[in-house]
Amino acid sequence: MKQINSIILAALLAGCVQAYGCVFVQSSAISDRAGAGAPISSSASDLGYLHLVAPQGLTQTALANLLSNCATGKVSGVTTELSMRDFVIVQSYTVSVSGVCN
Repeated sequence: MKQINSIILAALLAGCVQAYGCVFVQSSAISDRAGAGAPISSSASDLGYLHLVAPQGLTQTALANLLSNCATGKVSGVTTELSMRDFVIVQSYTVSVSGVCN
C-alpha cells in the first residue's frame, strides 16, 4: 500500500512539474541604474526546443521595443532579465528590459 501511495505521489509531482514548468531567471545590468527621467520597460518572448534550438534576436527585439518607448532615444540604466520556462521538450524564453528615458 505504501508503495502505491509513493507511486501516486511521484506521478502527481511529475504532472505538476510538467504542467507549470520550471522557471530559471538570469539578470544582468548593461549600465548604471542611476539617472533622472521616466522609467520605461519592454519585453520580447519566443519558444525554443529541447534546449538545442534557442530563439535568436530576443535581446535586440526587446531593446528596440524599449527604445520605441522613449521619444528622445536616450536611455540610461538599462537592465535585462532572461527568464526561461521549461516544459520538458519546449522552452519559453522571455527577455525583459527596463531603463530610464532621459
